[in-house]
Amino acid sequence: MKILAVVTALLAGGSFAPAQDATKAEVEGKLNNIKVTMDFQNAPIDQVVDYLREISGMNIFVDAKVRDKNLVISLKVTEISLRSIFGLILKPHNCDILFKDGVLQLMTKEDVADRTMKMEIYDCRDILYPISQFPGIDLDLSAAGPGVIIQPDAGDSGSEIPIEEMVRAHTGGRSWEENPKAVVKMQNGLLVVKNTPEVHKQILRLLDLLRANK
Repeated sequence: MKILAVVTALLAGGSFAPAQDATKAEVEGKLNNIKVTMDFQNAPIDQVVDYLREISGMNIFVDAKVRDKNLVISLKVTEISLRSIFGLILKPHNCDILFKDGVLQLMTKEDVADRTMKMEIYDCRDILYPISQFPGIDLDLSAAGPGVIIQPDAGDSGSEIPIEEMVRAHTGGRSWEENPKAVVKMQNGLLVVKNTPEVHKQILRLLDLLRANK
């Protein structure tokens, strides 16, 4: 369908990177750019976090569920990013980081998902079907012909736009496959979505593109 080609082209040329406030942008910069050298053997998580607080100047909080795991860290690395450090010490224990309210929080992956996921319902009934093209008119001026022949347009067929598939393909990265709590489902023209606020922003942009190019 023509509308799918237009929207797909627009999506390919754009970026869905969410706008970030200055504080979050600063934290992201530190996570990516601060290089860390460390050598810990059988160190408790709090000792490691104290060291990371000192070299980064960041507010770092260890959630009670992470502390209850009694993590003991043995890690020797040279000049790797702060983000990589957190990945090395947390991912093997099913934990992750979440920046919220000015604090970088160390939490279980399940709690990170629960804190960031939200449910929204989008009414897509106005864009679920493309506008049908009017049939073309073919003039036949021969004496034996009928004079005017109505020819059906070979363009858009009026079939339903696969909005659910477009959302999966153009928003959310791999979250739809990797996060078991992520949901996207079209039901009677209503798009039911559960994902992070950033992904919801991406979906809103996609739906705006569909409406603009209907």
